[in-house]
Amino acid sequence: MAELVTIAWVALVTTWNPSVERTIEREFSTEKECWDYYETEISPGTTLAESKWGKQNLTSQNKRPDKNFHFKTVNDYPIRTYKGTGESPSGKDSIWLSCEKERKK
Repeated sequence: MAELVTIAWVALVTTWNPSVERTIEREFSTEKECWDYYETEISPGTTLAESKWGKQNLTSQNKRPDKNFHFKTVNDYPIRTYKGTGESPSGKDSIWLSCEKERKK
């Protein structure tokens, strides 16, 4: 009998200090649901993700990256990067956020 494999989308948080660490923060049904969750404005000009990881790095036009941003993976949405909370000097506490497929048995 074949095993049933389901695909979930996970929010993958990559930190750089003191070493590279990748953590699955949350699961979602779709990639769009994942991004919509983190891009939700919780106060004027501040998204949920920014409340957790500091200001988002913007495009050269000073806008939030959209689906056409060049820092893109094989998925529909690009990786988002955040400046961090300022706990480490020189941006070493910056965060990368991506929504990735995860296969489950």
